[in-house]
Amino acid sequence: MVIRNEPFGADYPSGVLVPLDRADYILVDASLPTLARTQSVLHEVAHLVLGHAGSAMHSDIDPAMEAEAELAADLLYQQMIRAAAKSGGGPSEKPARLRAWRPATWWADRRTDWHVNQLWIKLRAGMPDATIVSTTTGVPLPVEVGGSRHRHRRVIEVHDALRLLRPWCSRRVHASAQRRAHRYRLDSATAAAVADAATLAVALRRRQAALPVVDDPLDTTPPVDVSDVRGETRRLARISCAWHDSPVVAAEVARWAPLVATINASDEPRHSALAQVLSVAPLPEGVARRGRSSRAVQPQHSRPPR
Repeated sequence: MVIRNEPFGADYPSGVLVPLDRADYILVDASLPTLARTQSVLHEVAHLVLGHAGSAMHSDIDPAMEAEAELAADLLYQQMIRAAAKSGGGPSEKPARLRAWRPATWWADRRTDWHVNQLWIKLRAGMPDATIVSTTTGVPLPVEVGGSRHRHRRVIEVHDALRLLRPWCSRRVHASAQRRAHRYRLDSATAAAVADAATLAVALRRRQAALPVVDDPLDTTPPVDVSDVRGETRRLARISCAWHDSPVVAAEVARWAPLVATINASDEPRHSALAQVLSVAPLPEGVARRGRSSRAVQPQHSRPPR
C-alpha cells in the first residue's frame, strides 16, 4: 500500500483509493491537518477491507456504504490510539492518565466539546446543501457531546465542512483580521483563532450569497499541525468562541461581507410594501439624532463602568 499527499481541490474527495495489481494507492489531500488526513486514509482502507465496489471518486457509492466505511475508520482510529498507548505506556505516563480524571480536566473537556459542537452546528446550518460523510444515514444529533469518540467524530466532521469552505477563504481577510487582532494586543493563540474565525465567517457568508470564489485563496495548511484530538479540539473551540463573541470578527465580516439579503420571487411584493413602510432617509446636514450618543454604539457585551 502506497500513501501519497496530493494538492486536491475542494471539488474532489479528501481521499481517493486507486487499487492496482502491484499495489493499492491512497491519495490524500495534502492541505488537511494530520487528524483529517489520517481519517481519510483509514476511510479508504475501510473501503478496501470491507470489499466496497465503486469509482475512485466516490461518485457511485451508496451513502450507507460511505457511512459504514466512516464508522469502520472511526473504530480503526480508536484501535490505533489504544495500541499506541499500550506500546508507549511507561511509568512516566501514569500520572498524566490520572490527571485526566480530575474534575477540572473533565469540565474543561466538556466545555471545549460544547464549543466545537456549536461550531459544527453553525457550519451545518450555514451549508445545508453540503454533503459531509458521517457514521449514520439518519439525521445527525447535535447533542452528542462528550467522550473521546464523539470528540473525534465532531472534529473530523468540522474539518470536512471547513474543507468545503476553502474556495471562499481569502488571504486578504485573514491578514486584515490578524492586523486588527494585533492592534488589540491579543495573545498569539487568540489572534490566530480570531483570524481563522473571521476568514471562515466571511467565507460562509460569501458562499451563502452565491458569490464567486476568491482570487487569493488562503493556504489552509496548518502552521502547527496538531495530531492529538484533545489539542485540536481546543484549537477549534477557540475559533468557535471567537466566531461567536469577538468584536474583531464582527468588524471583519462587516468590512468584507456585509449582509446580503436574498428575496424569493414570491416574497418580492410583500418586501416592496415593507420597504415603503420602513423607508430610511439620511438626516440633513448639521442635524444630530436625539437620544443617541457615542455610548449607544458600544458593543452589547461591554459592561458599563461601576
